[in-house]
Amino acid sequence: MLLGPQGRWRDDLWFEDLLAARAGAGDADGPAGRKADRRPTLTGPLPVNTCSEDSLTLLPGVGPKLAQRIVASRRTEGPFRAAADLQRVKGIGPVLAGRLAPLVVFTPAKTREPSAGGKSP
Repeated sequence: MLLGPQGRWRDDLWFEDLLAARAGAGDADGPAGRKADRRPTLTGPLPVNTCSEDSLTLLPGVGPKLAQRIVASRRTEGPFRAAADLQRVKGIGPVLAGRLAPLVVFTPAKTREPSAGGKSP
């Protein structure tokens, strides 16, 4: 989730825009009077099956290329159901999957409800 400097949700900006704004903001303060880091921060677990590539890059060990592969995998192979499922993405092994497990949430897969009559066609 992307948050601005005041801790408010920033859904109207792209991650690249935030990084460009950050690069210009730190220069005026100088090294001695440097303000707090204005980089977007992760405030809670990410819904790995629905979040954007930009949001995925906030996870430790996940860069833009790996975020693209995560999104491509969930598009082609379906949603992730557990941390072990992340290992199907090239570049994510058991160690990284274990580090990411507490930082992401896996939305349950939707199942079809049985018909009202209880009989199958």
